[in-house]
Amino acid sequence: MTAIAAISVFAAACGSSQTEPASSNEEGVEPTSSEGAATTAKATAASTAQADAGPAVVTTCEKQGDLCLPTAAFVKKLCGNVNPDLALVYFKKDSPFSRGYLTRNTDAWNASGGASSSNDKLAFDEEVIVLSVKKNTTGIEVSGAGGGYDVLRWDGSCASLSGEELTFKAPPKAKNAKLRWQDYSEESQSAFVNDATLGKINKERRDECKGVTMGDVSKACEKAVDKLSDAIAAYVRGGGDVPVPKALK
Repeated sequence: MTAIAAISVFAAACGSSQTEPASSNEEGVEPTSSEGAATTAKATAASTAQADAGPAVVTTCEKQGDLCLPTAAFVKKLCGNVNPDLALVYFKKDSPFSRGYLTRNTDAWNASGGASSSNDKLAFDEEVIVLSVKKNTTGIEVSGAGGGYDVLRWDGSCASLSGEELTFKAPPKAKNAKLRWQDYSEESQSAFVNDATLGKINKERRDECKGVTMGDVSKACEKAVDKLSDAIAAYVRGGGDVPVPKALK
C-alpha cells in the first residue's frame, strides 16, 4: 500500500509541471475592441478629409439664376494660379459654362490674390467664362451694373471685373486672350498637332521663331505666334478634342 501511494504522488507531481496554453495577449491574437475603434476612427477621418477637399478638377457647373457657375471652393483653387489646359475645356464648344464679353478695354487684375495674366489688358469684345458673381453691397442701384464678376480668360488666368465691364450679349466676332504654345501640357500639344490645320500652323511658327529668344523676336515670328493663337481658339470653338487635365497647377 505504501508503494502504491508513492507512485500516485509522483504521477500527480509530473502532471502539474506541463506547460500552460498561450494566453490571448500573445502575438497573432485579434486586437482589442478599443484598438479596432481607433483604427476605424483614423480611416473615417482620412476619408472625410478627402471628401472635403473635393475633386481635383471640376468640369461641371451649378445653375445660379441665369448663370451656370463652378463651386466657390473650386474657383478659389482655380484662381490661385494660371491653368491654360483647363481653360480649353471650359471654352470648348457646347460646354455648359456661362460666357461673358468685355464692354471695353480694361486692366487685368485678380482680386483673389492669385497669379494674373501675362496679357495685362483685357480687350473690348474679349470672351470670358463667368466663375462667380459679387453682390452689390453699396445699396445704390445702377442700371446695367452689378457688383462685379470673377472670370476665366482663354489663357487660363482669372480676372476681376466690375458689373459694367461685362455683357452677356455676344459680339459679331468674339476675341480671346493670346494663347502661347509653350504654356500647354504635352497632352494638349499632342491633341493640337493631331489636327492637320493646327499641325501645319505650328510648324510655320517653329520655322519662323527658330533660334530666337524673348525680346529678340522677328516680325515674322510674332505674326506666326498670333496666327497659331487664333487657330487654337478656332479649333476649340469648333469642338476640337482637348484633354481634361488631372489636376490644377
